[in-house]
Amino acid sequence: MDIESLLQQVPLFASFSDSARRRLAERSLLRTYAAGHVLFVAGEPCRGLYVVESGRVRIFRTSPAGREQVLHTEGAGRPVAELPLFDGGAYPASAITEVESRLAFVPRAEFEALYRANPDVADAIIRDLGKRLRHLVQVTETLAFRDVAARLASFLAQFAEQQGTITADGTEIVLDRTREELSQELGTARESVSRALKQLKEKGLIEPLGRTRMRIPDVAKLRTLGRPGERARYE
Repeated sequence: MDIESLLQQVPLFASFSDSARRRLAERSLLRTYAAGHVLFVAGEPCRGLYVVESGRVRIFRTSPAGREQVLHTEGAGRPVAELPLFDGGAYPASAITEVESRLAFVPRAEFEALYRANPDVADAIIRDLGKRLRHLVQVTETLAFRDVAARLASFLAQFAEQQGTITADGTEIVLDRTREELSQELGTARESVSRALKQLKEKGLIEPLGRTRMRIPDVAKLRTLGRPGERARYE
């Protein structure tokens, strides 16, 4: 896939004019990174924005005690590190490739020159910032107010809506994360994730189909777990 086509998959860039997107693509680079490659570390000056063509990138913060909290994981067609491009600050979190990944790199200087000269680009950026803020509010609420089973149910429901395959018996997904990776993303222990998976299975909300595959009979019902009156403590 060429860089211009990749940028067009990203909602932020899809709203750019063809000429603006083409100009940005001409000044960007496409490169393959091995698994475990650190793209940037929290606090480093922002060099630019990444867009995932294939693979998976984990965005995380590390506490002084060394505990890692995953903020989100980005897959194909998703941008990485757009926030510091907008506010002029450093990278607010760290990023690492979880598997071999092919990423497009958009230099900061080129991006800034483009949005300063094009009002339509600036409007698109403002809308994208609003969406990102809503996502971060949701992450904060999930970590603060929901138990592990509710967090896991919410995660699986969203994953199914974005990447699932609808069948006659529900929605099937291939979960491309280990239980350790899930625990980091949900902000809990691996054992808690295992217990939550067992409880969701016992309730009939998920049906394992193999090591990484599962069926969700009713995504909407799964999403309701964690609402007032329906929570259960599994930790």
